[in-house]
Amino acid sequence: MLSGKKTLTKAIALSLLLGAPMFAYADDNASEQKVAPRSEYKFPQVNTPKGLAKYSLAIYGFDDNSMFTCRKSPIVSLHKKNIIDDVVINPAGINFIVLSKKNLKPQAVIYDLNNTDTEIFQFKNKKIGDPTAILYTPDARSLIIATETGVHIFEGKKFQEIASFPTPFTVKEMLMSNNGYYLAVTDGTKVAVYNFEEKKLRKDWDFGVSVNGMAFNDDNTEFAVVTDDGVLNIYDTRNFLIKKTIDELGNALSCAYNFDGKYIAVATSPNIITIINLLDETDRDFVEVPDGEMSKILFIPDSRKNTLLSYNSSKAINAKRMSKLEPYYAKLISDEVNLRMEEWLKMMPGETMEEYRARVTDESRAKQRKLFEEEISTNLAGDPLSMAEVSLGKYDRSNSILAVGFTNMPTIYIPVPEEKVTTFTSADALEFKDVKYGVMEDDNFEIIYAKIYNRNDGETYIYDNLDRKPLSFIDGDDNVVSIEIIQQQQMEEMRLQEIKQKVIDEAKMQNVISDHTNITVDSRVVSDFDANGEKILNYVVKFSYEVEPDFSVQEDFAPGKYHVDESGAAKSMLAIVKQAFENDLAQYMKDGKKLNVKISGTADGSPIVRGIAYDGAYGDFENEPVYQNGQLSGISVNTKNGIKQNEQLAFIRAVGVKDYLEKNVENLKNMKSDYNYYITVSEGKGGEFRRITTEFTFIDAF
Repeated sequence: MLSGKKTLTKAIALSLLLGAPMFAYADDNASEQKVAPRSEYKFPQVNTPKGLAKYSLAIYGFDDNSMFTCRKSPIVSLHKKNIIDDVVINPAGINFIVLSKKNLKPQAVIYDLNNTDTEIFQFKNKKIGDPTAILYTPDARSLIIATETGVHIFEGKKFQEIASFPTPFTVKEMLMSNNGYYLAVTDGTKVAVYNFEEKKLRKDWDFGVSVNGMAFNDDNTEFAVVTDDGVLNIYDTRNFLIKKTIDELGNALSCAYNFDGKYIAVATSPNIITIINLLDETDRDFVEVPDGEMSKILFIPDSRKNTLLSYNSSKAINAKRMSKLEPYYAKLISDEVNLRMEEWLKMMPGETMEEYRARVTDESRAKQRKLFEEEISTNLAGDPLSMAEVSLGKYDRSNSILAVGFTNMPTIYIPVPEEKVTTFTSADALEFKDVKYGVMEDDNFEIIYAKIYNRNDGETYIYDNLDRKPLSFIDGDDNVVSIEIIQQQQMEEMRLQEIKQKVIDEAKMQNVISDHTNITVDSRVVSDFDANGEKILNYVVKFSYEVEPDFSVQEDFAPGKYHVDESGAAKSMLAIVKQAFENDLAQYMKDGKKLNVKISGTADGSPIVRGIAYDGAYGDFENEPVYQNGQLSGISVNTKNGIKQNEQLAFIRAVGVKDYLEKNVENLKNMKSDYNYYITVSEGKGGEFRRITTEFTFIDAF
């Protein structure tokens, strides 16, 4: 958290937070000393943690009366008559909420995370009833408290109730998906999932046995439930129908997805954590917990983005580096294919619409996607052949094919005339050339094309399985955007480019910018699903600019400046936004429609020595949630303390964009606009690192 008040500095706070900051220090020191990073961490505690809580890279534990860091530093200590049931940390790292019973009376109290034992707010039971479960929304903007009267939603800063809805049972635990679509609640045996925006029930179950854990995967496509009869049920969040059931998992005490969703960890007993490959259930690994008393597990990243599995045990908090987990290759391939297809689907410079329609068809698009998939899969596979033992198998006379086997890949069958079979005396005589690889449904690689040279007869034989099933098992037809929609989007982008050029020409005539400023407008259509599981198409339009370094002070933000009108480049870019919204984009500006606005502000690494006065043009901010380098955190800026951190400067530049949009784009006012700030402070110094970008996502635009 960055602010002018006296709190722990960020560096000190991180050193006191648990786990991963220390994991980061351990890794960094190991690197400097040129020794391998530690694979396991054990942090002894006074008592056995009954639960774990996390923020960013940090892990906290809590017992009946206190919350503490991995290194035993107390965060909050309660009276012995006050028994803690749960602790949840604000996703922005600003504060945390403790659910406890004081003399058997339930209460929910919010504490400052950076000032130990500092109570911020206590919820009054007379208004909402006795609290039974607590949760923050992933964007840190709301706090949810369940009571016997239902689910109550509070504003995240002033803690005023803004909404509520009844539940069919008294909720004892809650969980929300990362995208904020789904709220899952349970009373211990029953589970219900709600469309959180509409407060509407999507699905409910009565398991008849104790529910020990719930989890959403990171991309919000799956929902997992483990029950104490040793069963893991995984549901597709589009329809909440069962997708996979895995049983015989012991006590199934807790569960957690790894970050890409390929694996799930299940605490099968107080001494064993089972890691299951969800694409191949026979692929399992086990983490032994000799101390026992393990009941909670979760995945966290370290400072180098390695995956750590954290868990409690008898008087300890633990973390183990999960180096054996393979990447989700199919997802990596699919994501890269999608990025390349976005570029391929754009109109080329000088290309007419008639030429574009001739080049981009359903057939040519499918063919190009397949070519990208083959290229990316082959590059990602590396060289599995170099690690394989090759063997010759049986010859099928009826089909004239010879089996060639590999220890690490499926067998391939190459066409060989019967009169040539006798020349295949040994696999050592075979030389593989121009090999292409594909990924299978179990996420392992296979050869899909190869030229196989037989040294014994000097002949080259072709194995061709390029017509194999493509990656449709990842993307499916539901993610395909029709050619008609893409053509519409491209025509609109042509008009956006015309608007851009007109504004740029006017700005140059007025000497606001010159040829040294380059403003770009980019658009794309993205297939998605809404919180009811219905397929929708989102329209994404991004505006950005770059200024050549030698001209950035004249045409972009000068050092310490943050008003939009102090940057000719920013002012010109936003003028394009205004005209676009008043013209071609106006058709998407419908009352009540959702619009996500991502505003990115940057600052360079030049130190702020004496501080920068803040004139309060955009108001004061206290613990405003922002994404800094992808991590949600809280930031404060006010006129009293001014701007002392580059992060604050980058943030105020982003806020200036919102201020401009609200004051100058009239048809934004009636939309359900959700603004999110992304700030970056570059290590480099200079004007080229001071700029802003805006990205608008029109939800369900078509």
